[in-house]
Amino acid sequence: MRAYADTSFMVKLVADEPGSKAAMAEFRRLDFPPLFFLPVHGIEVADAIRHRAVHLRRSAGSGQRAAIARERDAALARIERWVGRGWFIEAAADCDEALMRARTLCEKHTERLGCRGFDLLHVALALELECEVFLTSDRIQGTLAGAEGLDVTVSADE
Repeated sequence: MRAYADTSFMVKLVADEPGSKAAMAEFRRLDFPPLFFLPVHGIEVADAIRHRAVHLRRSAGSGQRAAIARERDAALARIERWVGRGWFIEAAADCDEALMRARTLCEKHTERLGCRGFDLLHVALALELECEVFLTSDRIQGTLAGAEGLDVTVSADE
């Protein structure tokens, strides 16, 4: 099975946040399919983890800052472990082709679904990689992926 997870789903797999347990349950239910881990995932997933740490530090007391840093570091290290286990497969896709496909998806679906640019790009990348399964935590993105014939798993927040 060729599976693609968007950033929202991947972050829930590697970090402890709302929806993480549901995302892991879906990943387990699918028997841990290897997920493509593209350079865009490397940027977006790490950025989401670090961005979350910034927001947590702003609202936390000084005594919680060390725990926030440990949680951030554990999530970032988990990415590397999952690459090593083969759960995340480092890969590349033809970005120009994916961007052109995303443009076509925009013309076809955005006004009806309200898609954002990265929703379109993730679905286009999954299609370029000939994936059958698309995992997301975003209902609109899941609807878009389903409209393009992908088998969609949407993991809701807890």
